[in-house]
Amino acid sequence: MHDRTLPSRLTVGVCAYSFPCSCGFLRREDQAGPDAALDAWQLIDLAITHRLSSVETPLYGMLSELSPDTLAQLRAKLAGANLTLVVDSGVVEVEALTTLLPLAAQAGAKTVRATLSTILEGARAEVPGGWDNYLSDVHQRISRIRPLLEAHDLVLALENHQDATSDDLLALCEAGGGRVGVTFDVANPLAVAEEPLLFAQKLGGHIHNVHLKDYRIYPTPSGYRLVRCALGEGVVPFAELLPLLARIAPHATLHIELAAQYARHIRLLEDAWWAGFPPRDVRAVLPVLRLRHDQARPHDEPWQTPWECAAPTPDVVLHEHEQFERSVHFLRSLGGANVELSA
Repeated sequence: MHDRTLPSRLTVGVCAYSFPCSCGFLRREDQAGPDAALDAWQLIDLAITHRLSSVETPLYGMLSELSPDTLAQLRAKLAGANLTLVVDSGVVEVEALTTLLPLAAQAGAKTVRATLSTILEGARAEVPGGWDNYLSDVHQRISRIRPLLEAHDLVLALENHQDATSDDLLALCEAGGGRVGVTFDVANPLAVAEEPLLFAQKLGGHIHNVHLKDYRIYPTPSGYRLVRCALGEGVVPFAELLPLLARIAPHATLHIELAAQYARHIRLLEDAWWAGFPPRDVRAVLPVLRLRHDQARPHDEPWQTPWECAAPTPDVVLHEHEQFERSVHFLRSLGGANVELSA
């Protein structure tokens, strides 16, 4: 039985990746980008407007330049609004992180989020040389950057970015000497056939950062599609998950990070998909299969996002912001007056 007692104070921030089109990360070749792409300063303003507690953003692409003066201004604006900062990086690469980590520290971050790979949809069988060999290489990269994490008093929070299992992340954390933790994306366990609550329980105090995301499930002959939606409109059990996180990872930062504009197809009913994973007891997969069965959307319901339907850029931008607004409203509605989103 999971604890359903909601925390009396739920502090949540906003992640730039909730707005892939609005920030200009996602562009069409035949269309101009948004009239005014969302940058780091506007993201902070958005957090202030909604009385949120933190901001998660890349530095590259979200600031016009990364001079000491600009980073000092960013740090001062965040401090003035009582906002914490998580800096986003890409795949764990020694050279890139050697450059980024000092900048993140200058900006006032204590956590840097990174991913293990560019693999999506649990398609680990596609990794040249096999996933285990790849993960061994990531271990070595982390060992090389660990002294820099210590020097700048930072934690590298590795995300389960539709590639890593809970076992993968636990092994990396244990090798990180307290400088490696997890960015727990609450919906992405579904991409590796794990159930979100069990995934969280397994990681426990290794969770330093959380991405609050939700998906709708559309069954297919190969498995299911995961489709972007506002929080509370999909399958993630937030009423159980939020109190669980408050208990097992009370110091973790939480950020609304809505999903990508492209649906993700998880082909767990195909033998080839499982070639990327070690053997697993079928009983460990049953919770996800039950979720697929119990929470399935109607087979004839349209599932494509506005982006996938080739909607004009302004319409996609509007859709992203509307989903964010609904997500904030949903989190505030949980438990009525017992849940407060503020800095």
